[in-house]
Amino acid sequence: MTMDIRLDQVSKQYGNSSGIENITLSLPQGGFTAIVGPSGCGKTTLLRALAGFHDIDSGTMRFGDRDVTKAPSRDRGATMVFQNYALWPHMSVFDNVAYGLKLRKMSRAIIEQKVHDVLTRVEIPTHDIKSRKPQHYSGGQQQRIALARALVIEPNLLLMDEPLSNLDAKVRSRLRVEIRAIQQSFGITALYVTHDQEEALSMADYVVIMKDGRIEQVGKPQEVYYQPQTLFAAQFLGESHTLKVMKDGKPMQLVLRSENIRLQPDQIPAQLYSEYPAVAFGDGCYSFHAEIGAPLFIGSTYRYMATVQGQTFFVDAEQLYPPGTYLATIPAERAYWFENGEKADTFSQVI
Repeated sequence: MTMDIRLDQVSKQYGNSSGIENITLSLPQGGFTAIVGPSGCGKTTLLRALAGFHDIDSGTMRFGDRDVTKAPSRDRGATMVFQNYALWPHMSVFDNVAYGLKLRKMSRAIIEQKVHDVLTRVEIPTHDIKSRKPQHYSGGQQQRIALARALVIEPNLLLMDEPLSNLDAKVRSRLRVEIRAIQQSFGITALYVTHDQEEALSMADYVVIMKDGRIEQVGKPQEVYYQPQTLFAAQFLGESHTLKVMKDGKPMQLVLRSENIRLQPDQIPAQLYSEYPAVAFGDGCYSFHAEIGAPLFIGSTYRYMATVQGQTFFVDAEQLYPPGTYLATIPAERAYWFENGEKADTFSQVI
């Protein structure tokens, strides 16, 4: 069975520091929600609070119509997939996966059937699972076994704490697709913690961005990426760079992403005498002059370090440009303006 998960004003303190503070969040039934943020932002604390591993100081947590705020971990119907797999090395694969079923005192026949069914669904061969130990499998296979152990008890909520971080890049890319497909096939509500923004954006129905124990923004992947509501959210996602500019005598921040910047050769030298770059608007784009250095080849594109009024940022382009002065342009809908960290209006005139 799966259900809506709701948190209301949930807080957890560690001494003088805040693990999580006033977290209000809904996880839709059957949805895949990813939490991203820098180290220490509270994402794992939130995950463990939901699992019942940490008591919270205030607030409420509900699984469906049931208040589980004070419920012990074993009574919540939540299960965890850990970063380091947490498989017992002395047990066979069968016994690892069957462990939760045995605790529930299910019959041997039912346990056999459920273990074989779930391992088949995560594509682990079952002919020798009673004789092979987890360490006889690859890292990717061990993570699928850990996932099977979590799913076999049919939990209300599947919690995953950076489950792919110990795997190499190719295995991670494949398992992203597989884990998402498995979650959808089971129809289970899932919460996935990761430091990898690409992982979050590619796998999740909803993305939660956290900072300093608080939620900065929640939304669909396309919303949080293309419509950041705070300076931190804009800076955290993508290859982002922040330019300090002035508008009506007030300092503003213009956040750019490398893939959205286009370069045009320009004969006008950059205005090196001014403390702030001059940003103009026209033809649906913002533009300013910048100096670019020698290119770095990074595979499908070249990466350039650009400088404007002593501020640096990167530009990714397919074309090879010699060093020099260029007009950098950004589509207006891909330029993000902030004042004191909060979203500001866009501008249609020279700044």
